[in-house]
Amino acid sequence: MRTAEATDHDLAHSYLGHPFGPPWEYGGTIVATLLRQVATLGDAAFLTTATADGETTTLSYRDVDRLSRRVGAWLRREARVGAGDVVALAPVNDARSVIGILGSLRAGCAVLLLSPADPVARLRPQVESAGAKVVLHPPAVSLDPSLTPVVIPDPDTLADPAEGEADAPVQPGADAFLIGTSGSTAASKLVAQSHYNVVANAAALRSHHRIRPGERILGCLPIHHVNGLHFTVLGPLAAGAHVLLAHAFDPFGYPRLLERFRPRIASVVPSLLEALTHTWRSPRLPGDFGYFVSAAAPLTAQTAQEVSRRLGVRVLQGYGLTETTNFSTTVPTDVSPDTYRRLVLEADIPSIGAAMPGNEVAVLLEDGRVAEPGQVGELCMRGHNVMSRYAGNAAATAEAFRHGWFHSQDMGFAVRDPDDDRPYFVITGRSKNIAKVRGETVSLEEMERALRALPGVRDAACVCLPHRFLGDEIVAAVVFAPGERPDVGSALRASFATTVVPRRVLSLDAIPRTATGKILRPRLAEQVAAHLDAPLP
Repeated sequence: MRTAEATDHDLAHSYLGHPFGPPWEYGGTIVATLLRQVATLGDAAFLTTATADGETTTLSYRDVDRLSRRVGAWLRREARVGAGDVVALAPVNDARSVIGILGSLRAGCAVLLLSPADPVARLRPQVESAGAKVVLHPPAVSLDPSLTPVVIPDPDTLADPAEGEADAPVQPGADAFLIGTSGSTAASKLVAQSHYNVVANAAALRSHHRIRPGERILGCLPIHHVNGLHFTVLGPLAAGAHVLLAHAFDPFGYPRLLERFRPRIASVVPSLLEALTHTWRSPRLPGDFGYFVSAAAPLTAQTAQEVSRRLGVRVLQGYGLTETTNFSTTVPTDVSPDTYRRLVLEADIPSIGAAMPGNEVAVLLEDGRVAEPGQVGELCMRGHNVMSRYAGNAAATAEAFRHGWFHSQDMGFAVRDPDDDRPYFVITGRSKNIAKVRGETVSLEEMERALRALPGVRDAACVCLPHRFLGDEIVAAVVFAPGERPDVGSALRASFATTVVPRRVLSLDAIPRTATGKILRPRLAEQVAAHLDAPLP
């Protein structure tokens, strides 16, 4: 007899009642997807990388096939890895890293993605937990010697595999990636993404954005994160597109990349759009540019308005988690001007869009019932892009798949637009980023949005500290514009009860964030505690 946990797990991985497999095959594995593109596109450009000084290098689909086969054979020979093993890799946005990832997959391994900027104290537990056989990195990355790191060799110097030496056999359900979560919880969990998850997500991106072979996509987000990896590299691979992978975002060099490369779609985060609209003095996008896709951090209506006013294009906000491979929702490409205005440009909180193909999204109440439109609950997802598990953490996996859905811990609501029959979704905050001040529940994200909307405030974040009498106390950390110091307390009292408004406001030079714009809440709490000489929450 099947357990309730097993049933919940199966339901969380079904789409429209169908489990993994027929009629949705999606192409099997990542390597099989690459080989199909080589057979049909061959010498067409796949990957152009751009260095910090603007120098570019382009590889065709055939080049990537040849070079990744060499790296896969080198790994099997030198590192003695094979099907089912784990290779750790700390990539940057360069060709060597992309080839290293694909080569590891061709060796039959799962790839544990590491952040090259993380300290060894954070990297070592991930490497040990995953049981990685080898730790790889490109020449541009330096890792602590105690990890015994190995530089990915220049694939042009490697020999071709021996005649008849094939890629290691891998099934679609096998692990493709292990990626640490970057959420607000202190202990990161390792998310296991299968080949099936990856190709299902890639098929959804291709369908939603109508990406055709040869179309150009510009990405600059780091590929050790799911957004950079899947939207910028693996999604375009499955679509036969041409990717420009910038080393990083440079607000002064980015316009030149847009003009030179002429992409139809560009992948960004809100902070990059804000920098672009502030620094690009005479903006002019290529005539065939379509839109920006923004994710990883909340988009404000003000930012969307500035992009519309100064650049004349839309920002399609998306939402997803490492646990859902990449995107669960995105604003549809065919959204009407009126609906876009109501749900994005004029909304208090811009919508994250509608469900992507291959997965279902719902707002659930605590008892598992679906919330009514406008009623706040937890955003939950199920479908073919939902991770297989938290590696080595059965208890966390079971907790995440309650009621046959993956539970995101993000709070929000569904909204119906009068001109669109698709349910759209809005995120109001993270369930764990909640303070209880004098018994009143306060969303830290809601207060942060109010702070960032104030004139003279460049950035802001809130920290919840324990208080002997209040229960929780909220402390505001604010980055003020030069020469500005608005009355934060008075402004917040217009939207929040006086009893919950922060009594202490700290001026910081910068809010600590990840490379994709998420607030590093544990680090922020440490900074605030140091300033206040207060205990950590």
